This record gives sequence, C-alpha cells and structure tokens, in this order.
Amino acid sequence: MKSALVIGYGQIGNEIASQLTAAGVHVAVATRSAPAAVPVVAAGPGSADSAYADHATIDRVRADATDPDQLREAAAGSEVIFACVHAPYDSRVWAQVLPQMEKTIMDVAAELGMPVIFPESVYAFAGLHSAVTESSPFAPVEEKGRIRQQLMEARLEHPATSASIIAGDLLGRSAQPWSSVVKMCITTPIAKWHRAIVPARSDVAHGITVIEDLAAAMIRAAQLLEDVPAGTHRRLIAPSSNPTLGEIAEFTHEHLGTRPRRPLSLPRWTTRVAGVFERSMYELNQLAPIWYSPCVIETGEFAKDLGTTDWREGVTQML
Repeated sequence: MKSALVIGYGQIGNEIASQLTAAGVHVAVATRSAPAAVPVVAAGPGSADSAYADHATIDRVRADATDPDQLREAAAGSEVIFACVHAPYDSRVWAQVLPQMEKTIMDVAAELGMPVIFPESVYAFAGLHSAVTESSPFAPVEEKGRIRQQLMEARLEHPATSASIIAGDLLGRSAQPWSSVVKMCITTPIAKWHRAIVPARSDVAHGITVIEDLAAAMIRAAQLLEDVPAGTHRRLIAPSSNPTLGEIAEFTHEHLGTRPRRPLSLPRWTTRVAGVFERSMYELNQLAPIWYSPCVIETGEFAKDLGTTDWREGVTQML
C-alpha cells in the first residue's frame, strides 16, 4: 500500500492516518471542512513520540462523504478507503444518514476498484448470550443495533470489496470523551479526584479495544483484501480484551496514586429517566444488555496474529 484515503478525522481516522504516515504511506484525509494540511499528532503502535519529530503531515481535502463527485476526486490516486466518518449518537440520525452515506462510499470504491474498510461496533450482537465472534449471528436489541446489522448486510451484498472490523468500547491516546465511555465515566473523573460513575454493572466482563489496535487491524484488513475477488466482504474482530469496568477504575486509581474507590454503578432506571430529557442517555439505556450483562469479545487468529495491546496501556495513554 502506497496511498490511502481516510474519510473522517476523529479518534479512529486520526490513529489510522498516523500509523500509515509512520509506515511511509501517502495519506489524504477527507472531511467536510479542512485546511490544506495538518501535523500528525498521534503515535502508532510501538512508536515513540520522537518518531514524529520531523512534523510529518497528511494532505487534507474538503469532501462530503455523501457526494460521489467530491469523494471520487478525493480518492483519486489512492489504493484503499478507510471509512471512519460517522453521525451523531442518535438512531434517528443514523437511519437517515448512514445507509446512503455508506452506499455512496462503496459505489465510489467499486467504481475505482479499491477496497473500503469500516470500523464496526458490537451493537448488532447485543442480544447474544455468548461471546461475540467473527461468525456470530446478528442479535440486535434496539434500533442502533438493527441499523448496524443492515449496514453490514449491505456491505456483504455490494459489489465493492470491503471489510467490517468489529471492536469493543474504545480507549487509548486519541480517545474522545463523547465517544469513549471509559474516558468519560472513569479515567477523566478519577483524574479530577472524583468518583467514577458508570451507567452499567462494574463487575461483569466488558469488551474493550485500544484504538491503535483497531487502526492496525483495519490497515491489515486492507492488505488482506488486495488480491481477493471484487465484491469480497470480510467480517473480522480487532484485538480486544474483556476487563470489568471495576478493574479499569482500580488500575486508574493505582496509576494516579489516588485512594481506590469502586465505581458507583447506576441502576438502569436512572438512564431511562435521564433519557426523557437527554437523547444520548435514551440511546445508552436502549443498549442495556451490553452494560448490565457480560459483553465478551472473542478474538480469532486474525487478531492473535496482530497482537493485543494491554488495556492498561490504553488507559495509561488516556491519562
């Protein structure tokens, strides 16, 4: 791989661009509003910050992921598309925006003969009573999960070559508080000498993925798709682990040298009530099986070959 287009520059797109740039790949990042170039700010796995002392940059292009002409122009010269753009945490918006946006991206990818790689969540598997694997049947319990299922089914049926890389809740260097529950509810409050408060049970296993592992898995998936028949779709699981939220809080206290305090676990009814006034709480409440029951991710050979960053390292990065 010599060139790639990354659509979206959030916590995942940032890390993918960083790892690709560190590997000598020419990277263009497409966002709806962007300057000509920006410095790479995140380090890749196993890389020291000094590796970026030369202030490597990535090209920034202005493109709307729902506009095929703009996307086609942005993707010119690239060999693969990493689709890291998303929508606000609202199932109503997802239903309106994501299916058509992904179709546009895949249409352009198929036309240009390049694979497209998507990050994916466990939402479509929230109703499983067993570990999530690469061959698990879909088991959504609410609208966001049903939308994620529809998106993966559409990728499978589309003539574009694609991959869906499933990950757990994200933590790591580029994690953002509005999209990383661990950062929002555990590490940031503890760092401010507050008690962690989680809308979940803190004593059950919970699938966790370090963002740099997700990025590495997406890059590796692109390499695996280089010589496959057009229209191939792969569903893969990123390197992940399954600590409890209580263990994450305990390590955070230990790392910061603060007095250990168990997270305050909110009963489900609290997010149900809060959801009457705040949409994100409503959406969170709908995914209760992920938070109040074990949500285990079982990694396969693909992830094992990549290696898994210890979740404690991901916490340390956020701190």
